[in-house]
Amino acid sequence: DRDLVRPEQALENVRRELAREILLVERMVEQAGSLVFAYREGVRRDIAYLDVVVDNLRREIVEYLRRLACLDLEPDASRRVFVYTSLADDIERMGNHVLVMADLSREKHQREIAFTNFARQELDEIEALVLENLRDAASLIEQFDRPKIQVMNRREAEVDRKVKMARIRHLERFHRGVCVAEAGPIYIEMLIRLERISDHCQNIAESVQDLGNFAS
Repeated sequence: DRDLVRPEQALENVRRELAREILLVERMVEQAGSLVFAYREGVRRDIAYLDVVVDNLRREIVEYLRRLACLDLEPDASRRVFVYTSLADDIERMGNHVLVMADLSREKHQREIAFTNFARQELDEIEALVLENLRDAASLIEQFDRPKIQVMNRREAEVDRKVKMARIRHLERFHRGVCVAEAGPIYIEMLIRLERISDHCQNIAESVQDLGNFAS
């Protein structure tokens, strides 16, 4: 609170908290990926706990930014308040998607639904790309990096392509009787959640890009 009279320091405090928030989500994604084929209730509870922490962080960050916005700020500081609010929202929403994935893994486990090896390979490939984008998004909060944003743009396009192809291949497997019908909705929903996490990473990259363009 004492730093609110020093907008630059206050904004640096927020940036550090955003970095902490996104690292928690990164941990959630890593844990959720392990649950799909080796479910452990304790890990799901850990993810649920981290989601509560991320939600609380977002609420505290946005409230702090609201108080900061009430001050007489320079244009650059005002822009950062707006962008940081957007970043906090994107990070929190990523955590929500991860929690849904963990709950889907629990449903898969409880109903004893099996995924094919093809589905496992597709999920692993897409998750790896999403994690790379998430780590790069976290890095961008630490330091602006235009080439990294360009890499993320290409990777995001690859995630979209792989998700689309995975859905097509799943339908082909279903019609050939290779996979069980019960697996379909859970598998497709997991693909959607991974794609949305990557979308939020892209949002973060675009927001940081806007700040970088303004500063230059």
